[in-house]
Amino acid sequence: MARNNFGHFKKGHKLGFTTDRSEPLTSIVNLRVTHSQKNKLKNVPDWQERLREYIDFLNNNVDGE
Repeated sequence: MARNNFGHFKKGHKLGFTTDRSEPLTSIVNLRVTHSQKNKLKNVPDWQERLREYIDFLNNNVDGE
């Protein structure tokens, strides 16, 4: 049984989400945008992953300056 009497997962359980990424997504970045920017962003397919790729692009270009 992977859960205790309270319904919480026990430490070291084998169930649950695992990632196939080389580095897990554990950090959060908050960014204030306008309401219209947020609505337009939500319409972009796979916007979270594309934004992560663009952040990598920006970080690589800053090193080259």
